[in-house]
Order: sequence, then C-alpha cells, then structure tokens
Amino acid sequence: MNINRIVVTAGRTFNHPHEQYSNLRPSVVLEATLIEGEDPVAAARELQRKAEGIVEDHKQSLLRSIEELHAMTQLQEEVRGLEQTLGRAQDRLKGIRQEHPQLALNDGGKGE
Repeated sequence: MNINRIVVTAGRTFNHPHEQYSNLRPSVVLEATLIEGEDPVAAARELQRKAEGIVEDHKQSLLRSIEELHAMTQLQEEVRGLEQTLGRAQDRLKGIRQEHPQLALNDGGKGE
C-alpha cells in the first residue's frame, strides 16, 4: 500500500459553563501530503498532535471569552442596580429636603 495523504480530525464537545443545555463543539481537520520516504504512522501522529493542540487552544480561548463576557454582564447588572438605588436615594433625599427646608442647609459640606 502506498500512502500519499493523511487527513486527521480533532474535536471537543464540552458544556457551556453558564448556560444549561448548551454545548460547544470546536473541531479542526488537517490534511498533509507525505513526502517520499516519510513514515506515514509518525506523520499521522504528528498531524494528530497538532490538530489536538489547535482544538484545545481554541477551547481554552472560548472559555476565557465566555468567562470575560459573563463577568462583564454581571458587572453591568450590578451597575444598573446601583444606579437605580442611587436614583431612589437621591429622590428620597430631595423629598426630605423639600418637606423639611431646615435640613436643606445641611448638605454634608458638599456645597449643594
């Protein structure tokens, strides 16, 4: 048998870390043409090693991106909540000062 070409496939299936029923499935297909006298078994192993490395690197990159996006989303939600709380507090403070003008002079040294 004369082997001229090698094709390998590598893939991973893993769960999305923050979503239920969501899987990620990165994969890659590599193809190589053997040169005269090259050992096909050694070449296939090397090509498979490279394919596995590419897929694993991509998996780790996906996970990092997902974690960064998740962290940013959580921070945005926290900021939104804090802004709402601050707005309610400012409205309440304004109401108190309107009801009790004598308190309006005590602005905590902020000069408002």
